[in-house]
Amino acid sequence: MSKQLGSGVLRLLSGQRIVDALFESHPRRMSRAGIARATGLSKPTVSALVADMESAGLVRIAHDSPKSGSIGRPAALYELVPMVRHSVVADIGATKMLVGITDLVGNLVIEREIETGPDAQTALERLIGTSTEMLRGVDGPCSGVSIGVPGIYRRDRDRVEQALNLPGFDGLALHAFLAEHMVGRIHIENDVNLAALGELTQMSAEQPEGDFAAVSVGTGIGMGMVVGGDLYRGGTGSAGELGSLLLSLPASGEVPVTLEDVASAPSIRKLFGRAIEDGRHSRLDPGADVPEIFEAVSEGDDAARSVLNEVAGAMALAVSHLCLIADPKRVVFGGGVGSNPVFVDAVRQRLYRLVDSPPGLAASTLGRRAALVGAASMSLRSMRESLVAEILGEQQR
Repeated sequence: MSKQLGSGVLRLLSGQRIVDALFESHPRRMSRAGIARATGLSKPTVSALVADMESAGLVRIAHDSPKSGSIGRPAALYELVPMVRHSVVADIGATKMLVGITDLVGNLVIEREIETGPDAQTALERLIGTSTEMLRGVDGPCSGVSIGVPGIYRRDRDRVEQALNLPGFDGLALHAFLAEHMVGRIHIENDVNLAALGELTQMSAEQPEGDFAAVSVGTGIGMGMVVGGDLYRGGTGSAGELGSLLLSLPASGEVPVTLEDVASAPSIRKLFGRAIEDGRHSRLDPGADVPEIFEAVSEGDDAARSVLNEVAGAMALAVSHLCLIADPKRVVFGGGVGSNPVFVDAVRQRLYRLVDSPPGLAASTLGRRAALVGAASMSLRSMRESLVAEILGEQQR
C-alpha cells in the first residue's frame, strides 16, 4: 500500500515538472525529447505521462507539428490546451468593476465592465451574476476566482478593512460568501497589490526589473511591492499604505497632512481652486479636472504649474523615503493621476534632487486594467499549483 502511495506521489511530482516546463515554454511547443531535457525525467516517464495528460485533455499535439514525409521520424510538438480550465477574475472599484474570464495560460478571453453598485453586497451579487453568465460562453470548467478589493483583506478574519470608497464590507465574511456562491479556489487581494502583479506580468522576461513598487494615484493613493517576484504584504498585510505617509510632523493642535491630502485627485482639484482664489492666474475654471490642470502646465498656466510643483514635490519626498527603506529598482505609477506622463516627469525631476541613485520611474501602460491583469496572473499561479493533482490525481483513483 505504501509503495503504491509513493509511486502515486512520484507520478504527480513528475507530472508537475512536465506541466511547469510546458508553462515556461508557452507559447512555444515542446517535443517529448525536449520535455525530457528540460525536466531531467527519463524519456519513458515523459512519454507515459504526456500520453496520460493528452488522454485527460490537458495537452495536445500542436497543429504545426512536423508532418509525415519529413526526413526521419517527425517529432510531435505538444502544447497545453488553454480551454481545459477557466477562472473568474475581477477588480472591484468604487464605482466600476472589471470582470473577466481567463483560460489555462492566463489569457483574458472575455472582459466586461459593469457598475459596482452602492455597497459591497451589491457588488458581489453583480460579480456572481455577471461571471455566471460569462462562463456560459466558454468551454471547460471554472477552477477558481481571483478578485481585487479596495481595502486591506485580513485573511485570518475574512474581513476587508479600510475600504473607504465602497461601504458595506463591515461584517461581511468575503471568502465565505464567495465560496458559497462560486466554484473553485477563492483568492482575495488588495487591488493595488494586484496592480503590482499586473505590472510584473507586463515586464519583459528578457529584461527583469528586480524588486519594484507600483504606486496607484487616483481618488486615493496606495502601493504594491514586489520583492523577488512575489508580493510583499508586510507582517499584518498592511504594507503599501503610502497615502497615509505624513509629509511633516504637525505642531500641537494642528491636523497632520498626509501624502493623500496633497497628491490624490480630489486634493489636486482643491489645491487648484485654492491657487486661483489666492490670485494665481489661470485660463481654466476653478473646478477643472486633473488632466486639464496638468495639460495647462505646458501652456504656462501659473495656477496649474504651482499645483503640479506642490504635488510632485510631495510625491518625490514620499518616494525618497521608500528608496531609503526598500530601495526598489523601479517605481511604476498607475491610476488616473499617476499614469499621467506630466505627473511622472515632474516627480522624476524632483526625486533626482533628493536621492543619489533614484529608481527608474514610469507611467503604467496597463491603465485601468492593471489589477485585472494581476488577478489573471494570480489565477494562473493557482492553476499551475493545483492542475496536475486534479487531473492526474483523478486518473489514479
